[in-house]
Parts: sequence; structure tokens; C-alpha cells
Amino acid sequence: MFFRLHNIVLILSLFAFLACEVQKPDENNRLVEFKNRKIDLKPYIEGFPYSGFSPFFEAGKLYYYHQDTTTMLKSVDLGNDADFSTGTLVSDIDFSKRNVWGTRYHADDKNLYWTGDEKNDEVINLYQLNPATKAIKKLTDVPYIYGWRWDKSKKQVAYVARLGDKEKRLSELRVLDLGSLQEKVIMQDTPEYRFTWGSPSWQPAGKGVVIPVVKNADRSFGNLVYVDLKTKIWSIITNPQQARSWPYAMRDWLSDNEFIYTSNEDGFNNLYSYNIKRKETQQLTKFKKDLSQAEMVTIDGKRYIFAILDNPIESEILLIDPNSSNIVNQQKVNANLRILDTKDRKLLVSVTSATVKFRIDELQIEKSAFNFKTNIDLPVELKKQIQHARQERIEYPTFDIDPKTGKKRLLHAFLYHPEKPLPKDQQIVMIQSFYGGGNFFSTRTHILAEAGIYVLSPSPRGSSGFGREFSALNDKDLGGNEIIDVIYAAQYISEKLGIPPSRVGVYGGSHGGYATMRCLTFPGEINGNKASFDWGFGISHAGFSDIVHFYENCNIPDWVTLEAGDPKTEAAKLRDRSPLYHADKMVGKLLLTHGTNDSRVPIEGSRWMADSLRVYNKDVSLIEFEGQGHGIKGLENSIRFYNVWFDFLDTIN
Repeated sequence: MFFRLHNIVLILSLFAFLACEVQKPDENNRLVEFKNRKIDLKPYIEGFPYSGFSPFFEAGKLYYYHQDTTTMLKSVDLGNDADFSTGTLVSDIDFSKRNVWGTRYHADDKNLYWTGDEKNDEVINLYQLNPATKAIKKLTDVPYIYGWRWDKSKKQVAYVARLGDKEKRLSELRVLDLGSLQEKVIMQDTPEYRFTWGSPSWQPAGKGVVIPVVKNADRSFGNLVYVDLKTKIWSIITNPQQARSWPYAMRDWLSDNEFIYTSNEDGFNNLYSYNIKRKETQQLTKFKKDLSQAEMVTIDGKRYIFAILDNPIESEILLIDPNSSNIVNQQKVNANLRILDTKDRKLLVSVTSATVKFRIDELQIEKSAFNFKTNIDLPVELKKQIQHARQERIEYPTFDIDPKTGKKRLLHAFLYHPEKPLPKDQQIVMIQSFYGGGNFFSTRTHILAEAGIYVLSPSPRGSSGFGREFSALNDKDLGGNEIIDVIYAAQYISEKLGIPPSRVGVYGGSHGGYATMRCLTFPGEINGNKASFDWGFGISHAGFSDIVHFYENCNIPDWVTLEAGDPKTEAAKLRDRSPLYHADKMVGKLLLTHGTNDSRVPIEGSRWMADSLRVYNKDVSLIEFEGQGHGIKGLENSIRFYNVWFDFLDTIN
């Protein structure tokens, strides 16, 4: 499957509903009081306390996490009448205390495999779990695994181990024998071509693998290499002079010498084929919308590609003949689909949208039709309890001219209207600072809506889903024009709703946490463009306040280089773009939250920001979460967070 990996890595750790400390369950803290309203959090948090769904046709099981005072991995039989409350426990581990990414099922040994850590610290390794015995085994011992996949026989695993960061970064392609657990180092990457996120794609006969790399640690120049496992020599498959982001080789090949990959080198994610023997590339599709996932399916003995195109506004599903490039069937869907598993012409897909929190459908693919059948859905009564916002799609003008139209650039956003807004003199609107504009269900948004609060979720420049050109508009410009886009969103929505700036806030996590601090401390001009807004408040989770310190201590230094610039040659610029050094300019009040065990964005970014703001007598609060990583987990953490957050919001006048 293809995923927009850079978003998934960051989006998974955005805003995981936080708390000060884990405590014994307290039914009273499920009820939040805000502006003379009472919001019952129980339906949101405990009404459907299940997540992380991994269904597998071959296992006949659906694996999932049940969150209570602990987060436990369970399973139910795959079918239309799954009762998650009666699931079978398959592990004694509390998964609120560790990360688990990309669970897969091995049909031969009947075990589950994933990459993850053991204490939310992002020391990522490969693990094996036997659901029958609950025995778990750590199969690798490296600082971080970029991606992995077993070969056709499922007896070997190819994986990429990252062993260092920044200039000292070193990564290795390794092959692990699952029987003996002996591994071989195939090769190391080079300073010019670095391995990066993405699973290796095995040649069917096992002669070699295709792996993604980035040129000169620049994420905007992603490439694919073919590694001959016998000679241990690699060859660059894609044109290294051509800009592209996150090329990805599909798991299944067309033949022993020909595979399919995705690339956005023409501006949008499209399908390409490459023949290793002939060294020939062919572009199969020319979509003007990004392809987000693709899987091989078999119909009447012939192989086709099932593809999902999407942007933050809508999705489209297609059946493509890889030999002729013809589109055999296509259909628009007003929801986000994600492929969970495939078997011949059947797929299990998750379905989400602004009004659909969770659903799993079985999709039967025919050449003439796509037949959806709901497999698992939420109870009707629960839907009524947790849906309190009406979504409106809007476009708002920002400061610059769009060269394609010659007019003011229009940016996409979703505005969420509460069913019962607060009285006019108390109304609040909260603006997501980054990673917004998506058509997906947000529990946080609907809780805010029940409290009477408006939420604006925009897609400033640099957002994904609108093509490579738009996504690259903020490259090397972190804290620049993207922040002006958010300020223009605030100006627009303040006027549209008639809500004064004192009751307009901005929030976000990770990059969005930085953007939140940057908005509140914005000096008024950047890149020769002036903008200002008298923000009332901000909420920043896991944000960085000093870009150079972040670069020197994070585990994604190449992200910093792409988004902000080179700290070795542009330190002065990055210091000027860092909220820490503009603390004296902060407007409004700020709530900072951060996990003490965060390896992605070290907690010092929030601690130093709080200390600096206090020097200038600014209104700031910092809440730390002991032992938590970039994403904060656990039932009581989630419940306690909303109490903390609404206490903060209740101070907004």
C-alpha cells in the first residue's frame, strides 16, 4: 500500500488528547463544565473505546485496541456481527505505553509483526507476537527502522535500519532470516543517497529489492534504487535530477522484472512502471489529483490496479488495466477510504469523513462496478451523541497572487458550525494551524462544537493533497508565508462570523505546535509581506520553539533542512523564525503541553518557551506528561486533558 508517509508520521502524532497525569478512574471527570454548559465526555471517549483496526482475510480475524484504564490488543472473528466488547485478549501488554506501527499477519506462522518501541521513545524495532500464546519477541536491535517487508516465501525480511542522525547519519539495508533470526548487512547508504521511510519491495524471485532514497538528504528529491542482493550493488532507477517526493514501489510486481511505483514528478502522484531488464520507465497515469493508495487485485485471472485518488475535499476510486493504462471503472466517494487488506478482488476498507467516525466496508471489485457492503459500523444512538458539528467548505483569499489564475490565491478550509453556538457575546472560534482541511472525523472538533465553539480547519501552503507544487510552497520557508496564510484565515473568519480577535484562537501539534507559537509571536513582516492579528489565545502541543535546537536534537533532521533551511549556513534566519526569540512580542495567552519522553520534538522547546514568556510577564501555562512521547496515550490522559483544556478556554473573555 502507498501512504503519504511524511504526513502519516507527523499526523499520527499531532494531537492525541492529553492529560497531566494518569490517575484512578473518576466518573466525575467525564463531565466538563464550560460557559454554563455540561459536556459529557463519556460517549466520545468510552462510547466506542476501540481503535487501531487490522483485519486480515487469511487470519479470519480483526485485531484492534480496547482502551480502558489500559490499552489492550484483542481480536474478534472477521464478520458482519463483530462484538468488540467480547474480543479475545491476544497480549498482556498495555499498549498505551508503546508505539505500534504497521501491523501485518503472517499466514504461515500465524503471528503478528509490527515495528514499534517499548516505552513511547521511538526506538523503533521489529516485533513478533504469537496471538495464541501471547508471547512477544523483539527481532531486531537498532535505533530506528525506516521500513520492512518479507519476501514472497515470507521466510526473510528486508529492512532498513537507521543508525545515526544528521551528518553522522548512517543507514543499512539488512536481510533477516525469520527461522534462525540471523541477519546479513547487505549495504550501507551514502552521503549522496540516503535511505528513507518506505518498505522495500522484493523482486518475486528474491534476486533484489527496490528501496526509496533521498538525494543529498533533500526530501524534495526522492528516488528509487534497485539493490542486487547477490552482488550488493545498487542502481538508481529514477532520474536523480528530477524533483519528486516520496516515490514508492508497490509490493506486488507485474512480472519478475517489472514493478509499479508511484511518483509525483509531474506534479501529482501517478503510477509508473519500470522494467529492470530493459531499464525502461513508462508513465501509466496522468491524474491531476494525488493517488494515495494502490493495490493489485485479480479479476478472472487478470491483474488490475485498484487505486484511490484523494485530496482534502473528495476521493475517487478507480480500476486500472496496467498493461493498457486504461481506466476500467471509476467512482467518486464523499469520504476517505483506506485499504486495510486485500484478497483477490475483495478489499476491506476503512471509511471516515467529517461525519463518519468509523466504519469498515467490504468492497467487492468488478470490472463494471464497485460494490460496498458495510461490515462494521457505530451504533446509531452513539452517532447522535458524538456528532455536533455541521461542515461547510469555504475558500478564503490569502495575501499573494496565484500564477495560475492571476488573481488572489484562494485557500481551502472546512468550517465546523456548532449545532448550538454560544451566545453572541461569548462565541469562540479556534483555527487549526497546520495539517488541517481534511475531510475526516475529529472527536476534538465535535466536543468543541457541543461546547458551542466554531472550528476552522484550513490548508495553508505546504499542505498535502493539492499536488507537489502547492506542497512545496513552504519549502525552506518554515515560519514564513504559511503563517501569513493562517493569519489571513483568522482575519477572514473573524469578519465572517463577527467574532472579535480576542476570542479567536489557534492550535496545533508538532509542526502545528510550532506554528501556533509562531502565530502568537509573529513579528509583523516576513519575506517582505506584512500581516498581523491580535490573537486571543493559542494551544501548542509538542511544538519546537528554537529551530536550530530542534534540528540538533530531533530524530527527523532532514525534515528541518527541507522545511526550514540548513542550520549550518542559515542559523541567523532560523533563529529569527524561532518563537523563542520573539517571546516579548507574544499576544494573547498560551497553553503548552508536551510529553517528557518525546524523541521527535524534545520537551525543551516548550520548557524554554514557557520560561522566556514568564520573563516578559506573558500569560503562559505549561503542562508536562511524564513518560509520554510525541503522542500522548491512555484513557485517563484523554479525559483529564479535556478538563484542563476547557479550564483554559473558560478564561477566554
